[in-house]
Amino acid sequence: MIINVDFDGVLVPNHIEHSLIEMVSIYDYTIEDKTSNLWDWYDKVVHSTLLPLNIPLLKWLSELREDGHIIRLWTNRNYTNKKPTLDNLGEWVGIFDKATFYSGYKIDEQVEGIVIDNNPKYLSCGSQGGLLVKY
Repeated sequence: MIINVDFDGVLVPNHIEHSLIEMVSIYDYTIEDKTSNLWDWYDKVVHSTLLPLNIPLLKWLSELREDGHIIRLWTNRNYTNKKPTLDNLGEWVGIFDKATFYSGYKIDEQVEGIVIDNNPKYLSCGSQGGLLVKY
């Protein structure tokens, strides 16, 4: 089975995403405006912050991979944040067969297998359903 795992809110706490939403409301930014200062701030934070990992989930995913399942990182983060995202995973990065970065648009994609996400709206993106996990 293919298991697609979200990053923020599943593998790491949702601190950066919550701060992003707070910045939008405080400064009246819009998420859709990719040229606003909001994204400069976001990139800086993502590149400079290591978040604690959901070790119990990573251990479980590692066991699933050992049993022959395919584990994919499936995130709304922008591809320009690939290196700090993978660096944050440290030694656990090796359990992922693939990493896909959707730049905020993973809701528009249907992926093979199941998805593990902290937001119920993404659970239908998996061709075989989804599992709600919050860290």
